[in-house]
Amino acid sequence: MSFPTFDTSSQDYKRNPYPTLADMREAGPIVRIRYPLVGSFLAVTSYDAACELLREHHTYVRDPRSAGQKKGANLPWWIPRSLRAMGDSMIIRDEPDHRRLRSLVEQAFVRRNVEQLRPRFEQMADEMISELAAEQRRTGKPVDLVAGLARPFPLAVICELLGLPQADRPMFVAHAEAMSRGPSLLGVFGLLRGINHVVKYTREQIQQARRAPRDGLISALVAAEHDGQRLSEDEMLAMIVLLLFAGHLTTVHLIGAGIYTLLTQPEQKQSLLADWSQVTLAVNELLRYLSPVQTTKPMSPVRDMEWRGQQLKRGNRIVAMLAAANADPQQFAEPERLDLRRDPNPHLAFGTGPHVCLGWKLAVVEAEVALERLFMRFRNMTLAAPAAEVRWSNQPGTRGVETLLVKLE
Repeated sequence: MSFPTFDTSSQDYKRNPYPTLADMREAGPIVRIRYPLVGSFLAVTSYDAACELLREHHTYVRDPRSAGQKKGANLPWWIPRSLRAMGDSMIIRDEPDHRRLRSLVEQAFVRRNVEQLRPRFEQMADEMISELAAEQRRTGKPVDLVAGLARPFPLAVICELLGLPQADRPMFVAHAEAMSRGPSLLGVFGLLRGINHVVKYTREQIQQARRAPRDGLISALVAAEHDGQRLSEDEMLAMIVLLLFAGHLTTVHLIGAGIYTLLTQPEQKQSLLADWSQVTLAVNELLRYLSPVQTTKPMSPVRDMEWRGQQLKRGNRIVAMLAAANADPQQFAEPERLDLRRDPNPHLAFGTGPHVCLGWKLAVVEAEVALERLFMRFRNMTLAAPAAEVRWSNQPGTRGVETLLVKLE
């Protein structure tokens, strides 16, 4: 059976996805979306269907082997064999293996209380904002908030969480940034080179943590134990690389596009500036409105089946279109309108069900800190170019700005 196909990678879509998302829902409960270099996927378009897909883990599975396919069938063709072990991470495991891994990783996360780290996060954000202000004074030119805050801040947080030595952090950040490039051929080479360096360095850090435990998530992963089981080195490695991809890129796009959205909707910005106690509500609405991660990882039905009037084959790759679910008028009144005080707000920006994002609290706190420290200091900050000229990231399955030039008034 053929499904209507949609392109969600164009600049027009990234600037304003709502007309396309409405067309998707009008086309039916399942459509096809296409990404450059990555391929195409079936995608569910409603809030209820997305919840069902993500929660019914006995019917829809993450591991291709559970649906009769080869290991790694859900990875891009250009990932070399030497790096395919990175694709065997917790987020593509099924029960009960997923539950075992998640229990171990949650132990490590619990040791790093996010709220206790907030003062340190504020200090790091203040330092970066001060550097941007100094750059503007020195050059007299607008500054890029993506390069100076939205990208380096989440990476600095990850380095802090992992407990990496201060001297190694610039190198680690440089390779992590190479991993965040778009899907051009040159970007693929940068991605693979960055992963190779990060994998080698991370293995060394795991081995050091085994010999001499220190503060940080790496040592916590080494020490984590559940029912007499521990994480293997490959499992720890996959988790740390996952943290870089999911924990870093999601927050980069949330912060960058969140700042852009507030600057282009001044009434909403003023509402937040008038009452910072509402910042958690505001960040959750930005998560719903922007959907920085547009889709989930691919899943597959375990058998041929009819679902919501559509025929699915065992092994079909299908994703939950989180952006469409978060814009479903059956769940959210006036979904195309930003309302920073929307409450309740049961958005699916972090997914739902067994695979709900483990680091969602961390991402929310990072965004709260970045927005509050920036706008409290520069209340009258403005875009340095018309909003229509802002370039959006071409990274598949995400929505965020590539650069954001502003004048720090």
